[in-house]
Amino acid sequence: MKFIDESLLPEPPIGAHLVSPRRGFTHHGLYIGKGKVIHYSGMARSVGVRELGKLPHLIRYGSVVKTSLKFFCDGHGFKVVKHPHARFQGEAAVERARKRLCERSYYLYGNNCEHFVNWCIEDEFKSPFITRMVLGTALLLSLLQWSVSGRAARSENSSARILFGTLCSLSGAFVSLFFTAQALQPAEGMRGRERRNRYFGRIAMHFGALIGVAFAVLGIQKHSRLALSLAPYMLPTFFGLGTYGVSRHYDTLKKERIRRERAKKQMEEGKA
Repeated sequence: MKFIDESLLPEPPIGAHLVSPRRGFTHHGLYIGKGKVIHYSGMARSVGVRELGKLPHLIRYGSVVKTSLKFFCDGHGFKVVKHPHARFQGEAAVERARKRLCERSYYLYGNNCEHFVNWCIEDEFKSPFITRMVLGTALLLSLLQWSVSGRAARSENSSARILFGTLCSLSGAFVSLFFTAQALQPAEGMRGRERRNRYFGRIAMHFGALIGVAFAVLGIQKHSRLALSLAPYMLPTFFGLGTYGVSRHYDTLKKERIRRERAKKQMEEGKA
């Protein structure tokens, strides 16, 4: 993704999803016109000294704020992200962003600047970056576990194999649960449906952790490095994020059905 100086770019359209690069991550905001952007200021230094005086501890805790495009970019430029399936565009997306101004419920994993902008435009709390990071962490730890579990998996001492497998699987499940729970962390400003979807995901991740530990212990008994290294790390993540994704998809379909029924009813009333 190529970024250039914001002063060299034409003014973005109202309701545009802006992405500005930072060291190790990207910062997201919603353009509202007249050189202003609404965004979650969690990790990015994107407000001026005067605004900091009005909103103390802003950078530390994170709030939904309205700043200039210059402060949002902080000298890093920006790029407009397209949303081909946007549910809210232009002023409709801006109005949703304005309703959450001054909200202070920033979570890096569960309610960051990318979650905020995607909610404004697509009515969904999602952050592909966080999803990739959680899955990547689980995969990396699985590979690390694979590299150190070979000797124990081949050991003829049954008690040592079971003890090693149990300890490794419990520690792996705990790490996976931690990162997955952070990604499914509820926050202020979320509607009841989103909270419910994340609740289902958190229940499923614990179920996945239990299955993962059982598979790992069984795998170490059967001399299987794959079960020992993969199950406790990947199953809680897949169960949690998968259940959340399915629940959110079902909720989206339900909302679409309600919108169609309302539109049909309005058309029938108009004809009458």
